Formats: sequence, C-alpha cells, structure tokens
Amino acid sequence: MIKIIITFLFISVILALGRIIPHPPNFTPILATAIYTPYMVNDKWIAVLIPLSAMFIADIIIGFHPYMLWVYGAIGLSTLISNWSMRFNKKYIQLGVMAILSSILFFIITNFAVWAIWDYYPKTIDGLIICYIKAIPFFQNTLLGTIIYTAIITLTIQKGMKYANNYF
Repeated sequence: MIKIIITFLFISVILALGRIIPHPPNFTPILATAIYTPYMVNDKWIAVLIPLSAMFIADIIIGFHPYMLWVYGAIGLSTLISNWSMRFNKKYIQLGVMAILSSILFFIITNFAVWAIWDYYPKTIDGLIICYIKAIPFFQNTLLGTIIYTAIITLTIQKGMKYANNYF
C-alpha cells in the first residue's frame, strides 16, 4: 500500500511540475494524463484522482482561482469518458478521439465558466460567443498539448512495457 501511495504522489508531483514550469498557456500534460490513466489504473476513481491531485498540488503553488471547480470537472469528465470508451477495444483510435474530445470539452466548460463568473463579457449569447472566440488561441495550445503529450505518454508506456517484457 505504501508503494502505491508513493507512486501516486510521484506521478502527481511530476504532472504538477508540468503546470508550474514555464510553458505556453494550456500546453500541459494534464488532459493527456486524464485520458490515459484509465488504461493504467483499474479503478476509475483513482484514475480521476491522479490528474486532479496534480492540479491541486500545482494550484497550491500557483494559486487558486474562482473557476477551478469547472476546470477540475472538465478534467474529471474527460477521465470518465475515456474510461467508458475503453470498452470499444480500439485503444489508439480512442486515445486520438479523446485527445480531441477532451480538449473541446475543456474549452467549452472552462470558457463558459469564465463568461459566467467574470464581468469581462456581457451575460448574453453574444457575450458568450465573444468569450469563446477570444479563447481560441488557448484552445489551440490545449489541443496541441493534449495530442503531443498523449503521443508521448503512449510511446513511453509502450517502450516501457516492451523493455519490461524483454528483461523481466
């Protein structure tokens, strides 16, 4: 049990560093991890906790914000959808679709929160549309980061498993 807790904390701290070190806005490994953890962990709720704990650790350092529950909810939802999609047994297609879908969900949910919570935009449909339009550069970073990190995680896990099978 101690080994599992240490591994959980290690992964969470590494992911948190991905948010703390300088990077383009929204270009982090968090969503990629959220969609990949169901493939590594049998318990869907532990799979949800891994990226959320990383978010929380990073937020302790970089600061909390009023819409963090929306952000955490979007990440948790991505993990649950990824867990559900595993039943189709098309891992690489699912991971590609989830990289795109989770980025879109994150964009829609978090920017809705920005529109709803802050007074930057009028509380009208036009205001919401303006909010989404102005957030497109962040979406590009989210999408690219999620696709690239999903590929890196997938290749790293595959190579690690190949190495383990050859030597153990």
